[in-house]
Amino acid sequence: MTPLLAAANPISHVVDYPWVVTEVLGVPVWILSNVTIMLVISAIITAAILIPAANRIASGKSGSIDDLRAKGLWANFVEAVCVGLRDTIFKPLLGDQTDRYMPVLWTLFWFILVCNLMGLVPLLDLTAAIGKLFGYETFHGIGGTATQSIWVTGALALIAGLFWNAQGMVKDFDGYFAHLTGGAPVYMWPIIIPVELLGLVIKPFALALRLFANMTGGHVLLAALLGFVYSLLNAFHPVVGGGLAIIPLIGAVAIYLLEVLVGFLQAFIFAFLTGLFLSQLVVHHGDHEHADEHGHESGPDADLDERRLPADGPVPGVTV
Repeated sequence: MTPLLAAANPISHVVDYPWVVTEVLGVPVWILSNVTIMLVISAIITAAILIPAANRIASGKSGSIDDLRAKGLWANFVEAVCVGLRDTIFKPLLGDQTDRYMPVLWTLFWFILVCNLMGLVPLLDLTAAIGKLFGYETFHGIGGTATQSIWVTGALALIAGLFWNAQGMVKDFDGYFAHLTGGAPVYMWPIIIPVELLGLVIKPFALALRLFANMTGGHVLLAALLGFVYSLLNAFHPVVGGGLAIIPLIGAVAIYLLEVLVGFLQAFIFAFLTGLFLSQLVVHHGDHEHADEHGHESGPDADLDERRLPADGPVPGVTV
């Protein structure tokens, strides 16, 4: 078991492995792989832990302490996280559009979080060890983090990018294309429009790369530290090797705990940036149109207009 946990090559812990492969026009195509299986498992776990909690939350109406107890600890935790994300993070961005888009943003957050945390469960090593016990020496095992695959993070980012661009077109079709000019004068359009078009590609690319790099780097570092533990135990006398192995073992525990934090943080960042990019398309233009209809400017100056002092009479609370 220990050699499996501390493989000679740490990269082996983050490399996908094919299970079902076919050929299309002479090119091998992976129909089923380790990452695909983990995606399905993560989706099932996400549904299994959230749907019962959502049903309990929906059934609670009184808000009393008895109602909180009836919901259960997990349902209260899910509700606290979801309400916190909605009211604290996304409502300042999306305004009155928040409730319309929260189901998608909540789904992204919880699904990515489950994918991230599943990588901290040593399923790959456990299933490989079980396979070897039954005589399957070449059995790779099933497990790992689905979000350590650039194909998975790229697909998630593509879905998010299509989502916020499609919603921007639905919300304000003319304003969506006007956004590509960045509000610049016409003579600047040949420069601004290509930059804005690049932004349409760069934003999803940045989402995919950030999630992929963070989940891959942490797992490789953890596997390398466990590799040091195994190497020290075998390179020296058990007493000496065991004493030296404590150092990388402590580091591995620290990195493991850090990876838990990173798993939550990266799920939050992905959902937050999706909401931010969405708000730039579905809220920004609507605010400007609303302000124009009422003859006001948008932005900080508009807020100052609303708070102008009265033209006549003393200011309340001020003695002249």
